[in-house]
Amino acid sequence: MKTPQEFRFNAGRLALDLPATVRRRASTPMDVLASPGAPARWLREAGLVAELLPLSEAQETALRRLRETIWTLADAVIRDAALPSEAVDHLNAVAARPVPIPQLEAASLTLCWRAADPVEAALATIARDALDLLGGPLRPRIKACGQPDCQMLFLDTSPSVRRRWCSMDRCGSRAKGGAFRQRQKDTTPSS
Repeated sequence: MKTPQEFRFNAGRLALDLPATVRRRASTPMDVLASPGAPARWLREAGLVAELLPLSEAQETALRRLRETIWTLADAVIRDAALPSEAVDHLNAVAARPVPIPQLEAASLTLCWRAADPVEAALATIARDALDLLGGPLRPRIKACGQPDCQMLFLDTSPSVRRRWCSMDRCGSRAKGGAFRQRQKDTTPSS
């Protein structure tokens, strides 16, 4: 039996994976960053920091605020609405912070990323990815899951740009199963 993942990294872009930390946003929201240590684990699993860092309450709050800023802006893009200026200003401010610097380790010939403040650099990296996505040619491919209770954001990279669900394994399967059951019900004669 497959164990459930704490975090999902299947939105297609880092900037969309962060808002995915609120599951079932449109029905019964569940914040997977709410459990103790979850924000630090998410940063590590996202590949933004090399080790599990102890985050301050302010750092956790900053990560959640960035998440909601990205959600607000992407949702506005999907609805073809005006972008809230406060959200744009916040995203720009976070993106302006220092990002990690690449360094070559001579002994191992491996690339490492260094930052004076790894958490701030991680947030800046996410914000820059969001700027690139929201302000670039992929913007029309940002979508929300078609499952009414989900609404997870994802980048539609399908050739036909007709993807409807965040995941075929989760929401796509539920939607298709529901449609099948409805067709069966509609074609079954009444007694």
